Formats: sequence, structure tokens, C-alpha cells
Amino acid sequence: MTPDKIITVKYTAQVSASIISANPTTDLSNPMWAINWFDLRKPWLYERYNQLAFGQLRQHGASPVFKGKLTSTLLKNDRLRRDMLLIVQHRNAQGFLDLLASPFFQLKSKLRNASIKYFQFGFMQKENEEDIVPHSLRYTGRLKYLVHVCESRQELDLQSLLALAASFEIFPHFIGHRSALLGFQKGRGQLKTMDFILSHVFVFSGFDEHAIHAFVYSDEYQKFTQTCSSNFIGIYNRLI
Repeated sequence: MTPDKIITVKYTAQVSASIISANPTTDLSNPMWAINWFDLRKPWLYERYNQLAFGQLRQHGASPVFKGKLTSTLLKNDRLRRDMLLIVQHRNAQGFLDLLASPFFQLKSKLRNASIKYFQFGFMQKENEEDIVPHSLRYTGRLKYLVHVCESRQELDLQSLLALAASFEIFPHFIGHRSALLGFQKGRGQLKTMDFILSHVFVFSGFDEHAIHAFVYSDEYQKFTQTCSSNFIGIYNRLI
């Protein structure tokens, strides 16, 4: 059976919401990771939205897996740069749309819309397994998180990338590629998808920020960034 490439629900009386496959390998019945990439307009209001929304997310089988705030920039790109990254795992496309169609969630989302700006939203498929943590490390303390976003990149040699990271005692938290888009359609009008230009998101962690810098500025990683048309890399403080 061919997997569905679009799933649609009634969003309001006049508007429908759809998740549309953006990759030939996407199976909308499988788990999906929602990427929220944005700047804050009113931080206190966004925190209030999180307090209200996260309980309902979990009721629909979803779980926030990473929330981070930018603390420093390693590779500048003003067009791609955002202050915040939130990654939420959903059980599948239908589960997300059921949540989206909830009038209570729509009401709570008004707080989010008022509290953020320059919002990029889409879905990714996670490529790495669970976090790799060795039995012994030279470094200890609080983890630092490296976030690398890019667009229009070539095929990923994941094993080579993971091997390079491990040599610096840097470990994968999330590696994902774009899998689907969210769109809305009013009546018989045109289906319009939300802005989402990112092709890949990489989140790595490490105990030593100097090691993270050495990893990013290594010849091998610099060659890796050249496989993308555009990149932004920063250090993020993990909040969730």
C-alpha cells in the first residue's frame, strides 16, 4: 500500500489544515518531529503558552524533546538565525492534526502567536538513534548544545559525521531532515504552506565548549558545511 502523501482535517468551519509529504521516503503514519524555529517577541507570554500547552501535547501522544535559547553564534547567517529552537515529537501526522483541530489548543495558540516572530515551522524525520553517551568522559559538568541549521544540502554521510563528533567527545541529540509541511486552505482556495526553508537540523551536545568550537572549526566539519547552500550554527542553552 502506498503511504498517504497528504492528510487533511477540518481546522475551523471555513478552513482545513493539511500535512503534506515533502520527501519521497516520508510515511505520515510514522512518528514526526515538529521543528519550531523562531525569535521571541514577549518571552513571558511564550512561557505562559508553554505552561498551558504542554499538558495537552502529552494528552495527544506528543512530547517536547528539546527547547533551547541562543547564547552565542559560531557561524553567522542573519537570514537563518533564530533565538529559539523547540522540537516536539508527535506520534504521527494524524495525531498532530487532531491536536491542531482542538478548539482549546487553538485558543492557547493565540498566546504563542502573540509572543513570537519570524516563525519557521515544519516537520522532520529523525536520522540518528538515541543519544550516544560513552561510559567514560574526560569532561563533566553541564552539557552545552550546538545547533546547526541549513538548507538545500546534499545527501548526508551520517556515520562519518557521527565518527567525527565522537572524536571530539561531541554526541548527537537530534539529526533530522525535512519530511513534511503544514498547510491551510480556506474553502476552495489555494493550499498555502507555512514557511519552512530548513532542510536539516543538527543538535549536538558536549560538556566542554572548547571541544564544541574545535569540532565546528575542524577542517572536516567546515567541509561538511560547504555541502549546504546556507548555514547557521550557534550554542544554545537547553531549557527542556
